[in-house]
Amino acid sequence: MNSTKKYTLRSAAFSRSIMSIAVASALVLTGCADDGSTGPQGPQGPTGAQGPTGDNGNDLTAVKKLTRIATVPTGAEVTGMYKTDNGELFFNVQHPSDDLPAPENNAAVGVITGLDFDNLDPRLESIAVPTPGSAEAQTTQVVAGSYQVLGRADDTLGGAVPFGLGGIINAANDTELKQSQDPDFNAFIPSNADGSSGFLFTAWEDRPGSMTRLAVDRMDDGSWNVTDGMNVDFSPVDGTLINCFGSVSPWGTPLTSEENYEAENTANWNNVMYTSGYPSYNDVSLLKEYLGNQFPNPYNYGYIVEITNPAADTPVPVKHFTLGRMAHENAVVMPDQKTVYLTDDGTDKGFYKFIADTAGDLNSGTIYAAKVTQDATSDVARAGFDIDWIELGSASNTEIAGWISEYDGIDETDYVDGQTNYITDQEISDWATSNTGDDRYAFLETLKAAEAKGATTEFRKMEGIIINYNGAANKTVPFMYAAMSAIERGMSDAEGDIQLEENKCGVVYRFGLEADYNVTRMDPAVVGGPYDADAAENRCSVDSISNPDNLLVLNDGRVVIGEDTSKHENNMIWVYNPQGE
Repeated sequence: MNSTKKYTLRSAAFSRSIMSIAVASALVLTGCADDGSTGPQGPQGPTGAQGPTGDNGNDLTAVKKLTRIATVPTGAEVTGMYKTDNGELFFNVQHPSDDLPAPENNAAVGVITGLDFDNLDPRLESIAVPTPGSAEAQTTQVVAGSYQVLGRADDTLGGAVPFGLGGIINAANDTELKQSQDPDFNAFIPSNADGSSGFLFTAWEDRPGSMTRLAVDRMDDGSWNVTDGMNVDFSPVDGTLINCFGSVSPWGTPLTSEENYEAENTANWNNVMYTSGYPSYNDVSLLKEYLGNQFPNPYNYGYIVEITNPAADTPVPVKHFTLGRMAHENAVVMPDQKTVYLTDDGTDKGFYKFIADTAGDLNSGTIYAAKVTQDATSDVARAGFDIDWIELGSASNTEIAGWISEYDGIDETDYVDGQTNYITDQEISDWATSNTGDDRYAFLETLKAAEAKGATTEFRKMEGIIINYNGAANKTVPFMYAAMSAIERGMSDAEGDIQLEENKCGVVYRFGLEADYNVTRMDPAVVGGPYDADAAENRCSVDSISNPDNLLVLNDGRVVIGEDTSKHENNMIWVYNPQGE
């Protein structure tokens, strides 16, 4: 997809000197505890907590930069990390190996008990890396406390979920289309003042997508009890596709992401011979079956879906077409309740910003794409990027829904090899150069529109993006973090805006938040590796991250990193301390 572009290098010394001032200021601030007050319900629902300096006079100069706090069973991915206001951490064990002994061979939705993430000891020693094939490698281990499984794939939870957790059900709610092993995003929405009861929403990353809601109560001993369950009904929005990571809006609603991995490949949507893509025609056929044999409109899939009325008997999903159509990994809403950052998972993808017309309302606004300028070095550990934002278009959900409806009624019989029944590349090019006509292309073919407008479309598997809500609002943690699963392909070739040395183990990047929550700079914070292609196992060093995926930022500025990697035999959860050595 990339074409050769003019490649401009900025002085790393100048750019990094500016960033070092911001980092130094932030580290002074994060050494101070906040007042412990609870702010608006935001991503990861933070409250005040003791900082990494401990506020107890202890010298923490020997604190480690990276601490391994958990490992999951062989073949499994860490997903759905979500910290509650009380310091509890929910996370999932996604697609463990089929060869594991039961019940560990089934995906799990669970929570760490007995470990307070709002007062996490900065001197914790890393948990040991399991020996391949050992008993420890076949289960979930945590550095302290224990991992409580709330439910596993296919559990009916005593009949509360008749088709079982992860059962993908048709719109009529009478037929199971498939059983998923892919729980992803978690969101805990409290239903009482002390957060001891609430609803745990879990997205299931499959084709079609799904989401369960469990009613849960915390018991006196710190364990959790599931009292009820349901599947969220997505039939009002024609179903969902590949529900990936997400966040909670500042107004307390889950935002799940449709990771339409090949959203830019719309031309093959109704091609019956397209069986190797993602989604392939087989996936499209399941969506068709979900809809009662109605062929799906591709422009209905690939959005951020807000779950409104989350505590009601029937939560109401709303697809925000305004946030663009892409392989959404995550969306994070800033404390101004208007600015949203969005990551696009895959190869040669973009990075996006949305600004709503009205605070607290994502129904209309303007979408932008990032254009980056790399520092004058290809060293992954040192090269940061300056960011400019290119405006793509403005619209409302209602307006975009009207554009989408123009592509209803197309099915497999309309497909002609070498042609498309949908938006053409020429239409996008004409729109980008003329700056006339409606902005449908910005919202329905977001990646192609960004490329046509000159934005950077070389990112490789840009994953979770997150802030600490209170820390961003009161400037004690004025950073946003994003995971780049790997530095390769379009990011490590010899053309375009990004020309880095390859790093197959990935990088977590840090963005300084300006006063208006704009970002104009990204810098490497945690670099994975080294990488050993000849290693029989653990090709990425077990002493650092490998293919970072979902993230969360603690109240004191530390960052929790979950892995999605085949380069560690057992995926891990890490805590990164920016003040560590």
